[in-house]
Amino acid sequence: MTELRKSLRLVDGLAMVVGMMVGSGIFRTPGLVAAQLGRPWLTFIAWILGGVLALLGALCFAELTTRYPRAGGKYVYVREAFGPRAGFVVGWVEGAAVYPVAIAAIAVVAGEYTGRLAGLGVGHTHWLGAGMAALFTAINLAGVASGRWAQNLATAAKVVALAGVVVLGFAAGSGVGWHSTLSTAPTGGAVLVALTVAFQAVIWTYYGYLDVVKIAEEVVDPDRTLPRVLLGGIGAAAALYLLLNAAFFQVLTIDQLAASNLAPGDVAATLTGARGGTVVAALAVLVVLASLNGNIFVTARVIFGLARDGLGPRALALVNRGGTPWVAMLLVGVVTIALAASGTFEALLGFAITVILVIDSLAVLSLFRLRARERGAPFLVPFFPVIPLVFVGVYAALFVGTVVAQPGVVGVALAVLVAAYGLSWTVEV
Repeated sequence: MTELRKSLRLVDGLAMVVGMMVGSGIFRTPGLVAAQLGRPWLTFIAWILGGVLALLGALCFAELTTRYPRAGGKYVYVREAFGPRAGFVVGWVEGAAVYPVAIAAIAVVAGEYTGRLAGLGVGHTHWLGAGMAALFTAINLAGVASGRWAQNLATAAKVVALAGVVVLGFAAGSGVGWHSTLSTAPTGGAVLVALTVAFQAVIWTYYGYLDVVKIAEEVVDPDRTLPRVLLGGIGAAAALYLLLNAAFFQVLTIDQLAASNLAPGDVAATLTGARGGTVVAALAVLVVLASLNGNIFVTARVIFGLARDGLGPRALALVNRGGTPWVAMLLVGVVTIALAASGTFEALLGFAITVILVIDSLAVLSLFRLRARERGAPFLVPFFPVIPLVFVGVYAALFVGTVVAQPGVVGVALAVLVAAYGLSWTVEV
């Protein structure tokens, strides 16, 4: 069987989007953003701008995914607009490199937090992450139902838990963080470079909203459901992120936040003692695991779509009785486990976001060619072409900033894209 069943409804889609968005990022990245920017107001502006950019992207991808509600997402739009060779590059770089790297980064964080609870040394936590990646690969191999229920339950629990951190911060915090500044805070032109690097972490934290396009084929009534999932998921996650960051500054100075890799836990520990921090650390594991499960679920669909369309081995398009593309799932799991066992969060994050800037820009640019071919669609981006152009323009500026700040990371990312293009000539496309 090489077809996927339509079994995911609005609640399932929202749980998938919010579950993947609200993951390792909001625990791990507020400290990275604060360390780069050094001022509470600038940090908060970065999170607001991240939500605005995510909304613009959601509007663009709502039109794209209702035009082509097929498994695979972005590679489908690029293939339809620019041809199968471009689709090959986007699909395989995303499915076999970017997303396994992203999943591995999430698994690394899950291992760090679990190790913190268990009192393990840093050297052992990456093996915990690899083990968790293996566990959730196995859960999703069992079928769509098990992966869906794991996602729904974990997402509901973590949203309630994080809302509790917000209430605690505002109820007991004094607002001390809003009046603090890092001695290393950038000034002048250095602020723009710092914003570029900090925005990598912000984009990462918002990014899961686009992953719903990979499961579009399995969504019931996609014309109505997919736009609601995209826009509703963005709204819920953005509101939660802004409230959480405000709560952090109610309790922590920017020095404390910049040094934290578990900001909600440090808020709880400051207000309630070590026991409260331990409880939030346990909740952090739950939060990150929901993101890990969701990303493993959707990434296999990219490789499945490539194989079914003749851009990869046919075996990768096989679907088991539970509705899972099981060979593709195994491939994603093996690559992720290997990366999680050897990588670190910061290195994995930098590579993934750099390639994402290129791939997502190409996907949004495909909208211009697809609209020229056929103007009508179940959902149309408002204020076209302004919104797509602003989205691509911001990504282009971030890419240029990354070239300046992290040339080595950009070099690796471009090498991967060039290698994928070279490989596209070895298959019949």
